[in-house]
Amino acid sequence: MSWRSRNLPKTCSKSSTNQIESSTAAKMDTQGRLSPRTDAIIQQACDVYFRHSHNKPYAFFNEEVFHRRLALNQIPLYLRLAVIATAARYTSLSQWKERKQRTIDEYVRYSWSLILAMPDTPENTANVALVQALALLAILDTTAGRRRSAWLKIGMAVRISQDLRMTLEPTLELSVAERDERRRLFWSLFLLDRFICCSFHRPSAIKDADCHLGLPADDGLDMLSLPVTLKSLLDKRTRSRSLQPGIFGLSVGLSAVLGHTIDEMMNKEPGMEDEPWLPDSPYSSINRDLEFLRELASRHGSVLTALRQHPLDGTQGRDGERTAQMVLIYTLYHLNHCLLSHPLLLGSKIELLQPKVPLSWMKEAQARCFTHARSLTTLLINAKAAGYMPVPSFYSYCILVAGTILALHACSDEVVPHQESEGYLQSSLTYLGEVSELWENAHIMATALRSFIARSARYSDILLQDQPHIQSLGHEEFIILRSVIDYWAMMDPRDPFSSLNPNRDPSAISPEGSSGSSKPGDDTINPHTLFQHAGLSPMPSEHGESLIQWDWDGESTMDA
Repeated sequence: MSWRSRNLPKTCSKSSTNQIESSTAAKMDTQGRLSPRTDAIIQQACDVYFRHSHNKPYAFFNEEVFHRRLALNQIPLYLRLAVIATAARYTSLSQWKERKQRTIDEYVRYSWSLILAMPDTPENTANVALVQALALLAILDTTAGRRRSAWLKIGMAVRISQDLRMTLEPTLELSVAERDERRRLFWSLFLLDRFICCSFHRPSAIKDADCHLGLPADDGLDMLSLPVTLKSLLDKRTRSRSLQPGIFGLSVGLSAVLGHTIDEMMNKEPGMEDEPWLPDSPYSSINRDLEFLRELASRHGSVLTALRQHPLDGTQGRDGERTAQMVLIYTLYHLNHCLLSHPLLLGSKIELLQPKVPLSWMKEAQARCFTHARSLTTLLINAKAAGYMPVPSFYSYCILVAGTILALHACSDEVVPHQESEGYLQSSLTYLGEVSELWENAHIMATALRSFIARSARYSDILLQDQPHIQSLGHEEFIILRSVIDYWAMMDPRDPFSSLNPNRDPSAISPEGSSGSSKPGDDTINPHTLFQHAGLSPMPSEHGESLIQWDWDGESTMDA
């Protein structure tokens, strides 16, 4: 018995996973193809996934390769379940509003159980499909507040990708499309790894120095010339402004710089602080990296212009995907600056360096932080207004970080920042409230931001001084200030604000470590009878009456 079989969760035994496989097998014809109705359900889910999630910004698949494998029944069941769970997020049917998360959790649980139950045999060796499924499941766990489960799956995906030598250039024995898929899959995993590590003492699983794979080309095809690598993009000794890394490549570069920012501002050991105002300091070096990448990004045009020219209407195609990547590029650019100059992080960094800190440099840093917080908020709100779904859910964290900065300035003695901040704060809360239906963790962040705003006058008095007095903060205050800029903390349903919010119902959120909130008898999907639930399947019931189809994007339709 393999370790995976021994460690099956209690919610799904090995026998039950066999039932899933057998129930699916029953819907196949003698040539191993899925029955037309079951195949239609899967095809609907895939269409929704590629329309709403693919390349925005994660590109876990090459669409051509995926559909070819799907037609040949070469997509493993655990991956199909993960794709369906992801696509379920974007259905607009009102009947799913209350049970959507529970339905998604059911598919996540059974996909994961199938992965664990895979025997250690030659035919079940690690493959690209396994990396793709783990990445999708990790995102679903992250947004549902299952932090440790997400952390485990990301770690597994990274290790398997390394085992598949995905950090190196793909072999020429693969087709051009397959090489493109492996390239984009690895760099999408890199983005995911960097995003989830926006936290105190959460080291990234993928190291920059281990990445020898070229960055993706804009045309989606393998480069005939020597590709731009992460090293050539960020190495100050060799990089050139003539580099053309492509839009996705710039997203990777900025996410790599985000990792450097987190290390510098959140993970540096006490007593190792340098003087950040000096031009040769790591702090100044990160700022130069950001401006270099912004200059390369500006060649692709203005992101706000792109949003006006390419609003999403359901048929956006490649222009919409490029614009979504541009949104990510500038979001990461502004987020990096917000974290570099965040009043708490910067105040903590220079606390032991007083009174050597130049007053003019400190004021410039505070002003720069406020400017980037406004720009980040404006960008994401405009992107959402233009029809770009807030994918990834990481954007909720970005809005929260910017919101904490705006809340501090809303209590400032300066009239203009005070007035501007209040408007931006209201827009931020509206944004988080609206996307809470899409992402479970956005609700947690909205609650955190409201609680922070209620206490921001006290924090502003301490942090927006020419010489911030971090030691004046109480223990609870310090925890709150750290938590709202810590993505890991904000993924936890039992966040530090729960003790400060007596009206909060802790039973409304799944407990840490669970794979979902459903209980026996809940109105959720039962993958033992895959695709046969009245809410999901167009198949007639056993009594023959018509059932409501799952209309992924519009109003419900009746099965004729």
